[in-house]
Amino acid sequence: MEKPVIRISVRNLVEFILRSGDIDNRRSRAMQAEAMQEGSRIHRKIQRRMGASYHTEVPLKIEIPRKNYQFVIEGRADGIIKEEMITIDEIKGIYMDLSYLEEPVGVHLAQAKCYAYMYAQQESFAPDVKMGVQMTYCNLDTEEIRRFVKQYTVRELENWFLGIVAEYEKWADFQYQWRCKRQASIQKLEFPFDYREGQKELAADVYRTIYRRKNLFIQAPTGTGKTMSTIYPSVRAVGEGLAEKIFYLTAKSITATVALDAFRILGGKGYQAKTVLITAKEKMCVCEEMDCNPQNCPYAEGHFDRVNDAVYELLTSTDEMSREVLEEQARKWNVCPFEMALDVSQWVDAVICDYNYVFDPNAHLKRFFGDGVKGEYLFLIDEAHNLVERGRTMYSSSICKEDFLKIKKLVKYGEPKLVSALESCNKQLLELKRECDGCQILNSVSHVYIKLLSLMTKLEEFIEECKDEVIRKEVLEFYFGIRNFIYIHDRQDENYLIYSELSEEGKFYLHLFCVNPAGCLQEYMGKANSTILFSATFLPINYYKKLLSTT
Repeated sequence: MEKPVIRISVRNLVEFILRSGDIDNRRSRAMQAEAMQEGSRIHRKIQRRMGASYHTEVPLKIEIPRKNYQFVIEGRADGIIKEEMITIDEIKGIYMDLSYLEEPVGVHLAQAKCYAYMYAQQESFAPDVKMGVQMTYCNLDTEEIRRFVKQYTVRELENWFLGIVAEYEKWADFQYQWRCKRQASIQKLEFPFDYREGQKELAADVYRTIYRRKNLFIQAPTGTGKTMSTIYPSVRAVGEGLAEKIFYLTAKSITATVALDAFRILGGKGYQAKTVLITAKEKMCVCEEMDCNPQNCPYAEGHFDRVNDAVYELLTSTDEMSREVLEEQARKWNVCPFEMALDVSQWVDAVICDYNYVFDPNAHLKRFFGDGVKGEYLFLIDEAHNLVERGRTMYSSSICKEDFLKIKKLVKYGEPKLVSALESCNKQLLELKRECDGCQILNSVSHVYIKLLSLMTKLEEFIEECKDEVIRKEVLEFYFGIRNFIYIHDRQDENYLIYSELSEEGKFYLHLFCVNPAGCLQEYMGKANSTILFSATFLPINYYKKLLSTT
């Protein structure tokens, strides 16, 4: 029989094994937050500039046989330069002044080294052959480029790579062994209750939809038993190999608890599965004020040095990871309970969480739904009528003229370039304000957008150098608001309405409002094999179908 396969991407492998140190929100998140959409654009631009010896987007894969399974590591090299010495190029688009970058970020270099070894294996290079590993960093605002090049023999790359694989092996073994237990437990699993009227047909419809890799809208009154009628056939579908992970998505914490109870009931009938309930970071934080850095939070200091061991112990001793279980484990290991919950989600069979963790571009779980990430997922969306307004909120953005003046007052001494950029943006908004009589629909705000792009670089420089934590915190919050406005502006289409508004308090706002979020939501629904949307108030159904899905 063909061995089962355990897969992991190169990026996930190195980020998981090599992470260390503190959680620290004082460091600019711009280094980590590679804006995926903008990053992809700059990748293509850099790649087009290279010569004929530069080969782009090269898929690479290596299979490592284990006793019971095949361990497959795969990824895509941004570029392979085929000259006298083969060089692997890894491109990272970042929002950061490149003069602050003295050497490549460790996990970025590790990713490139993995690709170098995988390519050497693919081409059967001898152990003493030298290969180049190049890190290309590009500032996404200025398009300035900085490169770092290192050389390694294939033998050096192999010793390093096999060491990384050896550290991951216990996790792959756990994944294989637990999957065998889970699949065996599903085979004899029966519906845990006597079927209510229509419930059996509903469960059958859900299973058929998953089998066909389609989406299903279900309108059924309260009391029908929609939760179990969707979870049970989804579990059976996992048992048939039609998916690997179930995401149960809710708008309220009370419905999340109901879903957790349903999985618990199935567990009482023999179903062996690991389930995690992800609660909002603000609710799980153990500090009086949520400030994620080692100076203000004891759980943040050295978090990444301990969290993998904390997660492994939890996974090998517990099946149901509720908020209480996660908080207890976090106290034992002195790690952040929320960040640990996100790590646990990587290994469980079912994730119960808010809509945001799948659909919100600012909050979604990038390990599952980031650019280029694929998985065998099922989405069960409870009270899905709520997703329309939530979707509009997720994909809309606003800026307030008065915020620019506020930040200008905070930074006015010794920051002439930043003050000038803020004044320039304020001037554009003032012109729009003069034209606005309460509320005005606009055709374009691209002139404001261009000014905001220039402002971002100045804000980034200020955030990197600011020593006053109170001021820095306010500027950072402003920065992320502007960054989100730019991101939404980049993705707006005919489903958006641009308008200005003068509030009753006299504040002037510029809005990018997503009228129909269906296209944006579908972008993420497309990452699932099948999506089941259900609600007691789904009428008229065609209205909700138009606003929730494009398929």
